[in-house]
Amino acid sequence: MQREPCSPEGVRPWPVAPRPFDDEAFGGWLGRLAARYQISVDQLWQIGDLGAFPALTNSGWLLFPPMDEQALCRLAMLTHIGMPRLEALQTPMAWVSDRDQFPYCFDCLVLNPVDVFSPHWKRDWLDPHTAVCQVPGHRLNTLPPCTLRICRNLTAVLRAISKRQRKG
Repeated sequence: MQREPCSPEGVRPWPVAPRPFDDEAFGGWLGRLAARYQISVDQLWQIGDLGAFPALTNSGWLLFPPMDEQALCRLAMLTHIGMPRLEALQTPMAWVSDRDQFPYCFDCLVLNPVDVFSPHWKRDWLDPHTAVCQVPGHRLNTLPPCTLRICRNLTAVLRAISKRQRKG
């Protein structure tokens, strides 16, 4: 059975929507998108009229649960990013749980080889079994979920991480 295509009626696409990277976390991409408009992820959700904001874990929007098909379809139309691409970004439901710490690699976060002007949160870092960075010679740092929860978008997360890095 084929699913019905998204209906573009009444949907005015956003003027700018950064493309997600192949290894990017869905919540990280939403955080980049919100940062592009200098708003929070929940404001982006409201402006996009994507339905009820989902219940989040103790880490907030970065560990974004899978979206329902209707909201995902609308987001695809707003951003001009195809449904299959957005579906592939979704965080597996098995990964969506409260956490004590979030691993990330500072070097990989800020040194994006695909676009040096676009730091992004890798999807692999959300896997609860992640213990090492996939790049040889890089090490994982950790961030408490309360830090993520108070950040409005990915730019705010990057600022918080940079402060932690400076403190050493």
